[in-house]
Amino acid sequence: MSSSPQLSGRRGYGIALTMMVCVLWGLFPIAAKAVLMETDPYTLNFYRFFLPLIIMWVFLWRRRQLPTLWRGPQKSLRGRVLLAAALLIGNYVLFAYGLGRITPGASQVLIQVGTMVLLLSGVFLFGERFLRRQWLGCAVFVTGLAIFFLHRITEMFHGFNSYAVGMGIMLLAALSWALYAVIQKPLLKDISSIQILVVVFAIGVIMFLPLADLGALSRLSALALAGLGYCTFSTLVGTAAFAEALAHWEASRISASLTSIPLFTLLFMQLFTLHPGFHIPPEPITMSTVLGALLVVGGASLVALGGVFHGISLASFLQ
Repeated sequence: MSSSPQLSGRRGYGIALTMMVCVLWGLFPIAAKAVLMETDPYTLNFYRFFLPLIIMWVFLWRRRQLPTLWRGPQKSLRGRVLLAAALLIGNYVLFAYGLGRITPGASQVLIQVGTMVLLLSGVFLFGERFLRRQWLGCAVFVTGLAIFFLHRITEMFHGFNSYAVGMGIMLLAALSWALYAVIQKPLLKDISSIQILVVVFAIGVIMFLPLADLGALSRLSALALAGLGYCTFSTLVGTAAFAEALAHWEASRISASLTSIPLFTLLFMQLFTLHPGFHIPPEPITMSTVLGALLVVGGASLVALGGVFHGISLASFLQ
């Protein structure tokens, strides 16, 4: 089974869209960190969900494609869609809580664990076989994580601090996303990814409304307001660009490219710290953190390009 059965032939356009997604999602944790320094995860996610929900709802309504989970033949989908929604909302919340305790660069390195869990689930849940280079990629990935967080792991021997707790929360966020992706894939036979996202965002808005500090907008600094606007923008535009890229470039290549997102985040953080008004602490850049990040990206790329799930790569889980 091909991961991209009907490509447009506009490969360059697909590559450009993929690089745009890498930039958008590479900047996201930096913008979110700026918001979380002044408000809470519920407020961040409420505003991040609200505008994309309205736009997606109108888009589907005009096409008469709004999900109808509470009536008709799709009623049986309700439980599975709601479980997928709970897992993805959990991912958003856990990511925000974890990001509040660790650096943006470290968050993007750790969240790659979700990629590996997803791909390994093909082996342990669905009886798929890894190629030798994919097992090598797993070993390279784990080695890269150990090297990148070596100084943090050493600190844990003296007691768990806030950063260590943040690492644990971020790992839970990665696991939540991987479980969501595993559940989502079979759902795509009956409901599209944008319909699932509308359900996710609608439930999220309802859940976060009583928890969010809606008056925070009037108190946020200019930097935090810009960050909040960017988080909303990247959620909508990044998702749309990713879906469009799948129509023009092989999903396995997109998957491998998206594993480079931590490098974009680390690079942007170093550039922003050159500005005297930038106060978000970066991950210390040393030989070990650079080598670790490169190994994490390289290992994840090796696994993604192997094409588990009968050639369906990571990217196809979000079609």
